[in-house]
Order: sequence, then C-alpha cells, then structure tokens
Amino acid sequence: MNDKLKIAVVGLRFGDHVVENQIVTGRGSAWFSLAGVFDIKSSVSQARGSHYGVKSYSSFQAILADPSVNVVGLFTPPGGRAEMVREAIRSGKHVITTKPFEIDSAAALAVLEEAEALGMVVHLNSPSPKMPPDWQYVHDWRSRYSLGRPIAAHFSTWASYREKPDGGWYDDAKRCPAAPIFRLGIYSINDMVRFMGPAESVQVTTSRLFTERPTPDNAELTIRFKNGCIGGIFASFCVNDGNSYADAVVLNFENGTVYLNSAPPKSPRREVHMQLVIRDGEGPRMVDQAVIPFADRAGTYQWEALYRAIKGEKLEDTVTPAQIAEGIAVVEAMAKAEQTGTRVLVNNPHVVAKAPARC
Repeated sequence: MNDKLKIAVVGLRFGDHVVENQIVTGRGSAWFSLAGVFDIKSSVSQARGSHYGVKSYSSFQAILADPSVNVVGLFTPPGGRAEMVREAIRSGKHVITTKPFEIDSAAALAVLEEAEALGMVVHLNSPSPKMPPDWQYVHDWRSRYSLGRPIAAHFSTWASYREKPDGGWYDDAKRCPAAPIFRLGIYSINDMVRFMGPAESVQVTTSRLFTERPTPDNAELTIRFKNGCIGGIFASFCVNDGNSYADAVVLNFENGTVYLNSAPPKSPRREVHMQLVIRDGEGPRMVDQAVIPFADRAGTYQWEALYRAIKGEKLEDTVTPAQIAEGIAVVEAMAKAEQTGTRVLVNNPHVVAKAPARC
C-alpha cells in the first residue's frame, strides 16, 4: 500500500515486540510504516532506532511535535496511560495501545469520550474495536440456536515463567494486581464484559509458587455479573506443558455450551477451534463448529480497522468507551479483593449506566 500512515512507538520493553512482529513485519506493515521509537531509557531508543533505521526520539513530546507522525503506539505501563493518550489526541495524533489500557476506570472513560468528541481514534488490542470473529460466532450461535441466557463462563490460560524481581511495575501489587490475571487474564475480563455486560462483584485467590517477584504467579478471579452469570478466570505462570497461552473457554448457556480450544492440542496452536453442543434427546450433540486463524482471535491488533477509522470510515458495532472502562472497573475491584481477601462490589455506576449488555 502506497498510502501508509506513519506510526511512532513509545515504550520498547513490550513495544519492541509489536514493532518487530506487527509493524515492520506482520499485518500492521500493510497499513503503517514505522516513523520512529522512544523509550525512557535513551540507550534503548538509540539502539532500536538504529536497528530499524528510523528516528530515535528524545522524548514523548518530540513525537507529538512531529507533523509527519499520524499515530502513536503507546506500550508504556498502564498506570497514567490515559493522560498520555490525552496529550496525543490533543496534539492531533491517533493512538493504538495495549491491554491493560489503564488502572483508573474514570480516567479511561474520560479520555476515550474526549477522543470521540475530538474525532480522534483510540484503539486497543483488548477489547478490540470490532467484535473479533470467535466472539462473533458465539453471538450468532446464541441467536440462531436459541441458547437462552448465559449461565457461566470459564476461561483459563497459562504459561511457564520463572521470573526474578527487576523493580518494574510487574513487582508492584498496586500497579499489577493479581499479576497473572492482570497480565494474561485481562483479555478474558474484557471479553466477558463485552459479551455478558456489567459486573456486580468479584473475588480473587492468588498464590506464589515459583516466582521470585513479590507479586503472585498463580491466580483465579470469579466475577458475578448483574445478569446473574458467573465468570471464572484462571491464569498462571506456573504450567509448563508446551501449550502456553492455551486460552481455553467454556461458555454455558441455558440450552447449550460453546467450547473454544477446550481439547488438548496435537500440535502448536495455529487456529482457534470452536464447537457448539446442545441437547439431543437424552444426550449431547455437536450442532455447529468453526475454525478461526490464530491471528484473528480475540486480543489481536486490528490494524486495518485502525487505518480505516483514521481515514474517516465509520466502523459498525465497535466497542464503546463505557465497555472499555467497565473492564477496568473490574480490575479496580479485583485489586481491592486481592488486598482484603473479600468479595468486592464493582463500584462504577457512571460506567454501568452507559454499558448495556449484548445479552
């Protein structure tokens, strides 16, 4: 594509992975070209800028002052990121950023609503702007097969990390609550809120098995939704079975169950396999199935959607600022639940009032 937009990336601890695999190569490269990079560590900025053959910016403000940059990719720690988004959109830069977007739901909602008012685009990988194909299947199956009310949602994901403390935000329980949920299970929180609607309360259980960080490496979150559905998210850095980031999901409805990646893989996962089971007489019967390319699953960056939105195309059925903020409200409650060891109400009425359930 000759009409690529220019993107500058801020925060290279994680952002370098996005640059390497999403922008320089990968799906983003069809729509965007890398203009430059910035990291708070100037040596990192210079080294990666030289590696990619692009400008190494001296500051975030230097990027905002560069008229050639169309988009800022923000891959900084989540605390305070809303204010960086605000600076970007007020300077005329669109933004793509990553989960978790913020740890303050009110700040997140305010800046996303401001972006809408200014006509600026802010996209995340989770929740993604457009309903991803796997969840679109769930939505369509529910209607087509009259599955009824959602009853429960079970998510699990794991990997094998043996981490050591480094003084960063991963070591801080306030900035990284219930660490495996915040770092891996956050996708599931966002997917649940988008599909099930506002949450009512949360409980969390954590443990430290192998990590040397002061934050846990094994965790489970339980969410009660306002519609009565119960969600459970297990996330762990402790499981070494070769099936990292398994992202297995079981969704129970009144009249059927949807399975995503629920069987052991025979080889590395390159696809999301989905099945729908309903009752047939006295037993179950699989009535539908789907296969989604791994690169299209929930939680991936929707680069084409970002490009088209910046170019002025109105995207249909996109996630709302309120839905994004409602997921963050769950995280806020989760942080309190981890600190107190009690069930905590999700206290965000200004978000709940604006976030109707898809159900």
